[in-house]
Amino acid sequence: MRPAHASRPARPLVIIGWDGATPELVKPWMADGTLPHLAQLAKRGAWSPLRSLLHPLSPAAWTSAFTGLNPGRHGIWDFGQLKPGTYEVAHTDASMRHGATLWDIAEDCGLRSVVMNVPLSHPAPKPSRGVFVPGLGADSLEDACWPRNLAGLIESETPGYAIDVNSYEHADPSEFLAALHQMVESRGVVAEALLRRERPDLFVCTFVATDRVQHAFWQQAALPTGDGSQLGWKFADAIKDVYVQLDAILGRLIHAAGPDAAVLVVSDHGFGDLQGDIYLNSVLEEMGLLDVWRPAEAPRGLIGSIAERILGRLPSALRRRDPGFTEHVPRFGDIRWEGTRAYARGLFGQVSLNLRGREPVGQVEPGPEADALLSTISERLLALRTPDGREPLIDAVFRGGELYEGPMLEEAPDLIVVPKDFRWMTRAGREIGPKGELFGPAAVGHTGNHRMNGVLVGAGPGIRPSDDLPLQKLLDLTPTALALLGIEVPRRLDGRPMTDLLGCDVGWTDELPWREPTGDGADPERLARQLEGLGYIAR
Repeated sequence: MRPAHASRPARPLVIIGWDGATPELVKPWMADGTLPHLAQLAKRGAWSPLRSLLHPLSPAAWTSAFTGLNPGRHGIWDFGQLKPGTYEVAHTDASMRHGATLWDIAEDCGLRSVVMNVPLSHPAPKPSRGVFVPGLGADSLEDACWPRNLAGLIESETPGYAIDVNSYEHADPSEFLAALHQMVESRGVVAEALLRRERPDLFVCTFVATDRVQHAFWQQAALPTGDGSQLGWKFADAIKDVYVQLDAILGRLIHAAGPDAAVLVVSDHGFGDLQGDIYLNSVLEEMGLLDVWRPAEAPRGLIGSIAERILGRLPSALRRRDPGFTEHVPRFGDIRWEGTRAYARGLFGQVSLNLRGREPVGQVEPGPEADALLSTISERLLALRTPDGREPLIDAVFRGGELYEGPMLEEAPDLIVVPKDFRWMTRAGREIGPKGELFGPAAVGHTGNHRMNGVLVGAGPGIRPSDDLPLQKLLDLTPTALALLGIEVPRRLDGRPMTDLLGCDVGWTDELPWREPTGDGADPERLARQLEGLGYIAR
């Protein structure tokens, strides 16, 4: 790799991630003065919605954004993936990623980078001329920062610095919001200090607070998309306050970067309301394709059998035998694979066949048998209705090969199931519900969920001002950033430079920088606890 313009110094580029920032809020809040720094950035340059990936999950979305590769090539799909040749779920981190990141490529071209808090970027190899601070995937700064002594400096300068904060472990919403704002402020202080001290060619920092607060408060907050019924409630401004805080930090970072820097603000997906969880495995069980162990199947004797039949006739709300009784909810590990032909696992909606030659106890023959079964399952899922019966529950069902391509396609779900407007979702750790039940409450109390369109706002050298920028794609972020840095864009990336946004020349190369997975991942137990705390895995 080499710079596209060897005689010209690289233009500084600042990329600020607002995880889950959504155009339904950003557009009106830019217009009414709530987000003055973001509005000024858009006025100097351009803004548009930014299309995420199916599914719009942060692990796949941020990884694609910062590699320019689709999941079929970088191999990251979800927060957890089955280990090849097993039914064991491995929690995802950067050690599993194929391909080079934006900052890898910049470093190969002799540029200096600062990378902060990008989800699923940990563990990271030691950069030869850069600075790295981990995000989601690391549970502490110790032994995760580069240079290693940076962890101590951050903790001494910003006591209480947090990589992430979640609502699930805070019984009091006020405590959660206080911790969230403290996390944002600390991140802003460190980001500004590193930007001023290091003067990098490439600066990347992601703030996840927008995602966390919208998951927790979407239906309780007073929003431009709402009906005004939440106005005056104690936490009505919970979401707005986080955006306002991030906007103030953005202003400081733009000032610190200086007039020679191009600035991009991006989000990996948007947001909307969440109605509840769905159990696609209940559909597969009803179709006779899934065999799962349930306690009721254990021998009970004559009296137990009679009691079970009586309980089975009662409404579900009356079935508990006493106040202390807790119904067993089967887990993924309760699936009996010898009797299973298809199963759902993970977030949002993913169905796989128990395929011979791929799964350890495969029951479906690859080829025509598998193809016919996938068609049958798709038809059944598309026939599902919402609880009130008024709308289809599923917007679309795709084959993995329709959305992804590359050597990792074998690890993709066989079916990608898109719930209605993403107002319903499946959840890792709670893939199987009570027998015969398709719907359930959100397992972690969330009221907001991801949407396909995030945001893109940008201005500065190399960016063409426009007040009518069409929809852009998240996958195109890395090739666009390379063009802004003056680095040749590899033709074999899946993403392409955003030509509607760019006002600079684009150089091309046939060379494709690459990194193979290191296999030296984060501590799986710590990572599992972190994901449970954030609600991405139900306990």
